[in-house]
Amino acid sequence: MSPLRKRTTKGGGAGALPLPEVRQDVDLALPGDERYAARVTRVSDAEVVLVLLLDLPASMRQGQVDGMAIEFPGPRGLVRIEGSGRVLASDAVQLTLEGAVEVQQRRDFVRVSAVRPLALARVDDENRVGRWVDTFTVNVSGNGLLASGPDTLQIDDAVRFRLRVVDGEPPIEGLGRVARTSDEGHRGIAIEELSDNDRRRLVAFIFERERIARRMTRDSEL
Repeated sequence: MSPLRKRTTKGGGAGALPLPEVRQDVDLALPGDERYAARVTRVSDAEVVLVLLLDLPASMRQGQVDGMAIEFPGPRGLVRIEGSGRVLASDAVQLTLEGAVEVQQRRDFVRVSAVRPLALARVDDENRVGRWVDTFTVNVSGNGLLASGPDTLQIDDAVRFRLRVVDGEPPIEGLGRVARTSDEGHRGIAIEELSDNDRRRLVAFIFERERIARRMTRDSEL
């Protein structure tokens, strides 16, 4: 499925840009797709101002304007907004929002390797929740997860799940269904119900895992 593209419209509404929030962490993509972790300090319908966690390369001079983009998790998926970036300082950029907007829908989410605590409970035909079983994830995506077990779950079983993505925070809770099994005993679970807040937390977790993976790949190439 191709990404959903939206442009800003007067008065907001369904066509309004999905914007990041102040103090939200984002990725800044420079020409050539070199990426820098950044934090939003100011947002308006026309621009986003960012502070970078690392200084820009010496080739990026103060006052220079070039095509850039920001990427961040939104409630419906991973958002990418293109625009003209103006270098304010070695660690600050002002992005004028004038380019294409892409929202990568949930079904298109990449799958990230992540071993996280997971609890599952089978739901019967009368919506009664059974005994909770502790297990862990093998990988996670925006629309599902691969659990290491238990092998008592069968294809098409409905399950409640509790997924801990950050230690010390409440788990992400939702309803899923076993979509596949593997010879190793893994259970692939498709997410069917999830609150907007928990979906936002799940997207943010996936986004951060992708960022870490990209950083490790970049560092290994240096």
